[in-house]
Amino acid sequence: MSTSLFQNAKKNPVSTIVLLLFFGYVAFSIVYNVQTMRQATTDYDYCEALCDLVEFLGKTITWCVYFVVCYLTYIHKQYTRWILWLYYLTVVVFIIYFISAGITYRYVFDHIGIEHLESLKSMTHRLYGAPFYFILFSFIFMPKLIKDTIKLKKEQELTV
Repeated sequence: MSTSLFQNAKKNPVSTIVLLLFFGYVAFSIVYNVQTMRQATTDYDYCEALCDLVEFLGKTITWCVYFVVCYLTYIHKQYTRWILWLYYLTVVVFIIYFISAGITYRYVFDHIGIEHLESLKSMTHRLYGAPFYFILFSFIFMPKLIKDTIKLKKEQELTV
């Protein structure tokens, strides 16, 4: 397993470097947000960092799912059942994100403090509005991705 992974990394050095840079950025951002939460001096600072962390994690997971779907469909050009399961996973990610956003909102509402209550609206807008672009992306491009996946499946059935 590790040998084939290393060989695959040697075959595709640009993809490997981009993937490692992406994972480095994700790790740095998570650590940065957690450190910001740990070093917060007020409840407002803590709540703002918490909202940023939840928003970043939701966006990152969603982009990763979309990237894997596009990679399997357009770059790898091989139909697998995983592609279909990833479409369902996209919906599950949105549901989990909105549940966690609701929990985060409840926590922020309880702990933000009365002097920062006017900032609650912008935090809520960022928290619940973050997946809007991904949902719009799904409505526009998911039918095309599904159509291309079905086309790819038919092509592979013809060649077998």
